[in-house]
Amino acid sequence: MFGWLTERRRKRILEEPFPDEWTAILAKNVAAYRLLDTDEQQRLRELVQVFIAEKNWEGCGGLELDDEIRVTIAGCACLMILGRNHDLFKQVESLLVYPSAVLHKERRSHFDP
Repeated sequence: MFGWLTERRRKRILEEPFPDEWTAILAKNVAAYRLLDTDEQQRLRELVQVFIAEKNWEGCGGLELDDEIRVTIAGCACLMILGRNHDLFKQVESLLVYPSAVLHKERRSHFDP
């Protein structure tokens, strides 16, 4: 219903230039970025820019988030939807980033193999 608001907001986000530092981060930390052609790299940068701006980022366990962490995560996430019809992970509102791996302890039933 309010898709035009989303498009307007995204257009404003993309009016800002993509930082050169972010391009360097993508090239260094997202290996597939170097394999993309120029148009695909540009599209990925646009997706990353919007993804970072639209999502709520939260460092957990004392982690201080910086651009390298955000751009790397956004680059990997947006690589999965590059060239596909998508709504930029609409159902994802927040990203909780931990300083190390987190294992979820799941209680299993006796009937679970």
